[in-house]
Amino acid sequence: MKKIYVQPRTETVATTPQQMLCASGGIKAQISGYKQNNGSGFSQTFVWLAGIVCSSLLMLGTACSTTNNPDQPKQQTELKPRTLIVQQSAVSHQLSAVRRLPQATITENNEGDLDALWEINDEVFYRNLSYSYDYYVNDDDSKPLFGTLRADKEASIASFSGDRVWCDETNQLALIYPALDPADFTFHESPLSSEYTISVAGQDGSLATLAEKYHHIYGIASVVSVTGTTANAELAEMKSLLTVCKFSFVDENDKPLQISTLEIGYYTMSDGPNEGKYPQKGTVSIAQNTPVENVHVEPSDVPLSAPLTITTPTGTTPTEVYVALFPQTEQSYKFTVTNSNGTYTGTARATLNEGEFVVATGLRLTKNN
Repeated sequence: MKKIYVQPRTETVATTPQQMLCASGGIKAQISGYKQNNGSGFSQTFVWLAGIVCSSLLMLGTACSTTNNPDQPKQQTELKPRTLIVQQSAVSHQLSAVRRLPQATITENNEGDLDALWEINDEVFYRNLSYSYDYYVNDDDSKPLFGTLRADKEASIASFSGDRVWCDETNQLALIYPALDPADFTFHESPLSSEYTISVAGQDGSLATLAEKYHHIYGIASVVSVTGTTANAELAEMKSLLTVCKFSFVDENDKPLQISTLEIGYYTMSDGPNEGKYPQKGTVSIAQNTPVENVHVEPSDVPLSAPLTITTPTGTTPTEVYVALFPQTEQSYKFTVTNSNGTYTGTARATLNEGEFVVATGLRLTKNN
């Protein structure tokens, strides 16, 4: 046996729900929308603003399994390709709704909530956390321990499937959405741990782009039983890692401001090195037997170099934008809006909790001379 990293095999997707669950294997995961609750949002010292905060719909639980002997297949079964079926565990909590969806399938309804559905061919990256590297054995048959699973239908509960999922009983599979490039996933052998990086840079303020690229969720599927060709696993939870905000701004006369660009940075009142700057990326650290609720994203580009810049699409002049931000407690922010009439600046303070949808409307900005 030798340590060799290999590229994932090409995976196939079945065409019907029955094939997905019975022939190709699948993962069952539910997603629901945000329900609005009263709470505190962004507030300004010079103008009071009632922010509407939708609390996160997190399904909290613990995905546990017996710890494997690192880097060795289990004695009672064999590490081999299996069709995988992952069922959603019954829980008393609703699931989180912060997640990427292609085709603009996150929508804001008449009640101000965000509705979300899995979309056909949504891709989830999986990585077997129970081993530190991919295997070669005497027959030189490569055993990549990562790949992608794909959704079979548009639904709040969808089946995900992929071919040749290498797993064994008691293994834990990290599920990451949006699907990663395997090169962006780092695995460490001693102790078994890993991390990956997510970015908030490049947003354009539209809900469609945010839905496609900036709704990051994480979960663990625990394999509970296997046969020679199939495996069954339980998905205890998937949760969101960022906060979604909806912003709109007004000038000194309460006239709505059109937004060509929006810059967001920290407001420190001390003109320190981070004044007006914001993290562009964050690191998510994970490991087997680490409960999902203990996994968070930590801003990682220190020292900070620039504000987070939201550039709206050419030819559009929106008065509101959707932005994904890192969760933070009691933080002051500086906002700078630029449009054809000039540049406007103001500040506000808020606590942004993981998985929340924050509606912050009418933040008042002052035009710069």
